[in-house]
Amino acid sequence: MSRRLQDLLITVIAGMGMLLSTLDTGIINVALSFLKEQFHTTANTAAFTITGYALALAIFILPLGIFSDKFGKLKISYLGFVLFGLSSLFCGFANSIGWLIAGRVIQGIGAAALQATSAALITTLVSEEQKNSSISILGVMIGLGPVLGPSLGGILLSLNVWRFIFWINVPFVIIGIICNHYLLNKVSEQTNNQKLDTSGTIVNAIMLICLLLGLSLLSKSHLQIISLFLIIISLLIG
Repeated sequence: MSRRLQDLLITVIAGMGMLLSTLDTGIINVALSFLKEQFHTTANTAAFTITGYALALAIFILPLGIFSDKFGKLKISYLGFVLFGLSSLFCGFANSIGWLIAGRVIQGIGAAALQATSAALITTLVSEEQKNSSISILGVMIGLGPVLGPSLGGILLSLNVWRFIFWINVPFVIIGIICNHYLLNKVSEQTNNQKLDTSGTIVNAIMLICLLLGLSLLSKSHLQIISLFLIIISLLIG
């Protein structure tokens, strides 16, 4: 395999992973009121489709970054694409808000794997001549996802095909998986036996859960004391 082809495929994988993970951060925002009516639930419960995704991403991005150093960035990226694709299909077929939230949490884990490896793939596997260009493309993808997400979500809702908010990810995931699978058989990565900071990961998870749960409960007047308590606990842990 030529060096130019390897650089191109790595850039595609990194850019595609970052685009998908940032796109799905915002694409569902415009659908919250629709999901509330579709699943006959409350606005706070529907908001957990966003909170669950963001929480899973924030919790798992650190350990998955360590695992990418230990087992290989291409392997963790491959896992991210598979999880993201399967969970996107699952979210589109969800027939209750509970299943949709569960799917979004798994999607967030997949997004964490993609974000944890995107920049590292470029800095370690792309040639020096192409590295700056690849990083620039990655920067464009980081900015494009949040901008494109709400617009694309609005278009799909106006066409009354809300399930394609999730299914639209699948073709891009397939491209990422094909490129990733090809490189796994062609590129050998240097790995190191990184040790996961288990206690730090648990503390980080508890802090984020308390913070986001506290903020989500803040709008309920009868739970404001509990929400403030959770926010203070998260700040102390942080």
